[in-house]
Amino acid sequence: MNYHPLFGQTHTGFKLFLFLGLMLLSTLLVMVLSLLIGSLVFGLPFQDLLFKMGQPQSESGLEIARFMQIGSQMGLFVLPPILFALLVSRPASAFLGFRLRPNGWAMVAALLLMFTALPLIHEMGEWNKLMKLPQWLSGLEDWMKEKEELAGVLTEAFLRVNAWYLLLFNLLMIALIPAVGEELVFRSVLQPLLGKGLRSIHAGIVISALLFSAMHMQFYGLLPRFALGLLLGYAYYWSGSIWLPMAMHFVNNGAAVVVYYLHFNGFIETAMEDFGTPQGSLMLIVSMLLSAALVYGLYRLKLPIASTDTKKGLINDEPFRTSGD
Repeated sequence: MNYHPLFGQTHTGFKLFLFLGLMLLSTLLVMVLSLLIGSLVFGLPFQDLLFKMGQPQSESGLEIARFMQIGSQMGLFVLPPILFALLVSRPASAFLGFRLRPNGWAMVAALLLMFTALPLIHEMGEWNKLMKLPQWLSGLEDWMKEKEELAGVLTEAFLRVNAWYLLLFNLLMIALIPAVGEELVFRSVLQPLLGKGLRSIHAGIVISALLFSAMHMQFYGLLPRFALGLLLGYAYYWSGSIWLPMAMHFVNNGAAVVVYYLHFNGFIETAMEDFGTPQGSLMLIVSMLLSAALVYGLYRLKLPIASTDTKKGLINDEPFRTSGD
């Protein structure tokens, strides 16, 4: 059945505010719904449910935290871009970047890049630790560090599992859902919207990567996560397919989950935080050269700017490329 999207012809600025409003509304509604369902499932009133959720050290608290974590991810990242696409574009799947499948060689190069870049990303994390915000922003820096410590405690509680089925659950909660939801938000929606509004897709990629990094509220991960956001953004821009950055994001998160599980259960000696640590300058240089070669390969495999009717349909509402790129 044919339909015209309700806000398809509206200004880019309006669409941006509409999307932010949808994120806020969806987050609140899903949070309330999660509390209602959680109260019934766990047999606890709201206050006790929230109190238990803040105690992931206990088994019951950890189960509640897992339940609420998935709810918050769905409400903040997965549902808003889908609703937004239905309101502003037809077909929604094309707007979100699902219509095109990435080149097979591009997928291989992109996934290899997630491993070859590890030493460089780790080194960026070390540089990040040397950074300090100006004195007048010290309060913000302290707040971000506190949030990072709290997030670290919760994440470690999630990761400390022995059973294989809990490993699979962690891959769902920590790798798959964030890979889908965060890429829909930052690459499918914000990147082209910002690119169109600023008349430069490259500005859209950079700002989306900054927002992607800042959203995690982890001060010591700002620089490496920004670099990751740039890789994901250009992978989407060059391929025209959201499947590619989703796969890269999943491999990045999933590898950390699997390495932690293997180390925690005594299968390997390398801890998650040491995985990919450069062993000397030579390894770092090799990482840089291999990563640069793979990025260049992705660039060479990019989708032509103007080619098939499929591509024209994909970029009909919010172009990945602007004139002059």
